[in-house]
Amino acid sequence: MPVTQDASLRYLPFAGFFFVATAARAVLLSILPLKALSLLGSAQHVSVLFFIVSICGIGISLGVYSALRRISLQVGFLVSLLMMTASILLLFSNNLWAFSAGMVFHIFGITSMEVILNLYVMQRIPRNQLSKFEPWRMVAAVVALSIGPWLGVYLQSTYADWLPYTVAIAGVILTLIYFRGLGLHRLEIRRTRTASNLIRNIKRFLDQPRLRLAWILTLARSGWWQLFIIYTPIYAVHSGLGELWGSAIVSIGSAWTLTVPFWGWVARRYSLRFLMRTGFLMTSLVTTAVFIFAGSPTIAVALLILAALGATMLDGSGHVLFLRAVRSSERTEMAGVYQTYRDAANLAVPGIFAVLLKFFSLPVVFAGGAVWMTAAAVTSKYIPKRM
Repeated sequence: MPVTQDASLRYLPFAGFFFVATAARAVLLSILPLKALSLLGSAQHVSVLFFIVSICGIGISLGVYSALRRISLQVGFLVSLLMMTASILLLFSNNLWAFSAGMVFHIFGITSMEVILNLYVMQRIPRNQLSKFEPWRMVAAVVALSIGPWLGVYLQSTYADWLPYTVAIAGVILTLIYFRGLGLHRLEIRRTRTASNLIRNIKRFLDQPRLRLAWILTLARSGWWQLFIIYTPIYAVHSGLGELWGSAIVSIGSAWTLTVPFWGWVARRYSLRFLMRTGFLMTSLVTTAVFIFAGSPTIAVALLILAALGATMLDGSGHVLFLRAVRSSERTEMAGVYQTYRDAANLAVPGIFAVLLKFFSLPVVFAGGAVWMTAAAVTSKYIPKRM
């Protein structure tokens, strides 16, 4: 037992890196949909913008691993940080075209960094330690996501419009310092002799049922969080609660992730399949209730926070389904394909709701979220029993 505990503690500084890396974007998390709403005027138009911008993310995810065959992981990481910095400067603009370009750069920075960080995890963490490391990684990232949304809107509304953007740039600088402090710049991809082929890699990914399952279930989870992050602040504004309340709800809901180590223990004790089926089912039922009580903001807010608890149960699995299924010889290629779950969620959620919001009022987004989480609860029965 002491050996396992020591092994777990050894990786805590690495898990802490994900707090710093996430903080750079977390402070802008609630600001972006609210600023898009102020520039465009309606939730439906915001959905269209997020949909168009997210199209770029798919190509980025699929292209990053090919680029990493020609450049080092360190250079790829530095490019990601540079794109994040450029995006922050553009997002500060009140010009719609500059803001839109900033959103594209923002997607590029986040997506490429996620691919690279997944590769670093697979290089640095032994396979048999992944189930212990992943919950701590999720906690570190979502502590930043719990603080950032409210803090960004608070700093903007109380002090100065430019302040959260300055904090975001400071987060990028701290990420670079922490990166070098951990010695990650000395790690490199285990390269294969064969050339990388995009179509072949996608086909290879789709030919493996466990990789397909990991992608589908992570897409459902990511899609719900996308719904929560974009439409909760907009719902708060529409219902009269205000921007600060909207960002506070996102922060409080994200704070449930402090319980992720417990859910990781539940997965190890009772099985990953039990945890994920329970989490998907709870989230779908409570999100349905949000739709029903959307006309009563106080009740709807409480239910939204409770639904976030269900989604947090799913975060207890981290990326274990993928990390356990992928072969070591295919890590780089399969990580690039797997990472498209984020871009697919970024694309599908605003895309679907851009259409629905043209015909229905804002609460329809909660009904939509409940539908796909129910489908994911059914699909999770295919998780292997031994997991």
